[in-house]
Amino acid sequence: MSPWYRAAVRIHRDLAGWGIFFIVAGGVPLAVQTGAIDPALLDRWWSFWPLILVGIGLGLVFTRTSLEMLGGLLVSGTLGLMAAGILTGGFGGIGELPSGVCGPGEDGAPFPSSTGTLETDASVTIEVACGTVEIATTPGGTWVVEGVGGDGRGPRIEADAESLSVAPPDEDFRGFLSERDRWVVSLPTAPRLDLSLSVDAGSVVADLDDARLGVVDAELNAGQATVILRDAAEVGGIDVSLNAGSLGLYLPAVSTTGTIEANAGSIRLCSPPGVALRLRTEDSVLSSYDFGSAGLVQVGDAWETPGYDTAVTRIELQIEANVGSFTLDPAEGCS
Repeated sequence: MSPWYRAAVRIHRDLAGWGIFFIVAGGVPLAVQTGAIDPALLDRWWSFWPLILVGIGLGLVFTRTSLEMLGGLLVSGTLGLMAAGILTGGFGGIGELPSGVCGPGEDGAPFPSSTGTLETDASVTIEVACGTVEIATTPGGTWVVEGVGGDGRGPRIEADAESLSVAPPDEDFRGFLSERDRWVVSLPTAPRLDLSLSVDAGSVVADLDDARLGVVDAELNAGQATVILRDAAEVGGIDVSLNAGSLGLYLPAVSTTGTIEANAGSIRLCSPPGVALRLRTEDSVLSSYDFGSAGLVQVGDAWETPGYDTAVTRIELQIEANVGSFTLDPAEGCS
């Protein structure tokens, strides 16, 4: 065997682990897109981690034997499978991020509630980091923020007659050890609100019954959210960005337009009866769109409800996905 050939074989062995990682990380999402693998099988991708320990153990057992690579390949394959789970479903499989990242337990202490009034047109910004937030509506023009925070510290609130901002308290190293914040935010239905949600490694449920909404802007980074617009009185537009997260979106029963962009994650869309949909998609080999099974038909680069052009209530969304899975009207709902 020539020296050149032996070197080539050695290099390939050195890169075999990376090769297995990329094959699994790319091949599994592709199999999900084509329907060969049920995406539900990857919902608990975090639970595969014990295989990493098994791979390390095999590597130790077979050290200096022809099977020495077996353990490393198992570790690489497991990491690739976990990466595939993140790419197709985001971080939703974890449920809660590890306590060392977001703080332990669910105790904390109640913080003093805050309240104020918003006028006819106003903007609301809610930022979540390693916490949970419930957003609901209340008649009139008054907003309320209450709940539980680490060390009894509430969120940072800035407000006037035309704006409301709710953000995590300023943190030092103690923030990694404190309890997770749990807020309840009540928004008024009288003013027309532009709503902006930013979720970083947190969880939000927003039930916006009777709300008069301008633009609903949501950005999820390793976060989870359920946004219920089903009974909103008005929705001017929808703008969603998803980076390794999970979103359930109940679409409104009023006409609107919007954009949904997914960079690794899963999005479930639920449409109300009598609303026609046009969902424009872009080609991506690592993304899956389950729209046909919900009754939509493909027309060019869009999936449409039959008779869309003559429908009274219409929703048109531009969907851009680098990696992600989209499901319309899943049997389990969008919560």
